[in-house]
Amino acid sequence: MNNSHIYAVILAGGFGTRFWPVSRRDKPKQFLQIIQDKTLLDLTVARVMPLVAAKNIFIVTNERYKKVTAAQLSKFRIPFKNIMLEPLGKNTAPAICWAASRIRHLDPEAVLICLPSDHMVLHQSRFLGRVRQAISAARRGHLVTFGIVPTRPETGYGYLQTERMKGVDSSLARVVKFTEKPSKPTAQRFIKSGKYFWNSGMFVWKAGTILEEMKHHLPEVSYMIGKNPSPAYIKKIWKKLPKISIDHGVLERSHNVVAVIAGKLGWSDLGSWESLWDTLKKDKNGNVFIGQVKSFGCRDCLVYAHHRPVSLIGLSHCIVADTDDALLVCNKEDSQKVKELVETLINERSKLI
Repeated sequence: MNNSHIYAVILAGGFGTRFWPVSRRDKPKQFLQIIQDKTLLDLTVARVMPLVAAKNIFIVTNERYKKVTAAQLSKFRIPFKNIMLEPLGKNTAPAICWAASRIRHLDPEAVLICLPSDHMVLHQSRFLGRVRQAISAARRGHLVTFGIVPTRPETGYGYLQTERMKGVDSSLARVVKFTEKPSKPTAQRFIKSGKYFWNSGMFVWKAGTILEEMKHHLPEVSYMIGKNPSPAYIKKIWKKLPKISIDHGVLERSHNVVAVIAGKLGWSDLGSWESLWDTLKKDKNGNVFIGQVKSFGCRDCLVYAHHRPVSLIGLSHCIVADTDDALLVCNKEDSQKVKELVETLINERSKLI
């Protein structure tokens, strides 16, 4: 495969509220060493480097993360000018539009691999194989998203209902419907049908294709950013842009065929502590222990304890996340509610955010 026109756009501006107390506003989860001795951002960059030259990797992040992003990327020799700084978070559609506009100006034939910076993918070779398939489909004009074979009725993920695409590569399916964070009974029904996949938030498309779709479905974003994608101009107009995801703004409305490539990639968006537990290897009692942990009679627990020893006795289905200044203990199935806790702390102007 010719990789000369392949680019990566890595979105690294999020806060990661559901991963509190480890993820904080000044150092969110993409900059943390959560599962290995490398940060999630490091792992994301390394994941695409077999296909993308360092000079073709672009990072979109918040202005407040300028220094930490630059420090973590220095080892990869990604040009500093490739760090694109948002004045404030506007969700994924404006960020992708800005990156696509800038890259298409450099290379009209560019194909973009758009990835969140804070996801986990355990099966690297399988991931690269799916990306190569997606690049071929993107060059034929498809907007490609990656579907993940669900392992549980997760209520914190979006779902893709799919059907086979006629007359094309059998690895591709067509999105029939997007469903955002269903109820548990609905999620159970989705899994039983075998026609639904988790929406991974990872995409591949030509820069020109996604910008054309944005022109139709998000004209205000397309027009304002398309006039001048320079950082100075973006800083002036960014506040005026709507806060909207690429899924809601474009993919759900697109007249173009949105294609899905599905697979078992060992993927997790690390959007909750339960999602981390679900993905990592467990001991014989279903536990995942990270750090200094001793357990007596515990089952199906996740314990994160990098700061001091933590001991548990007789617990089941629990999350314990310990940091130097905060401790979280909750039922595993309630881990999505951590976001509500963080919102309360924000309203209280707590120093723990």
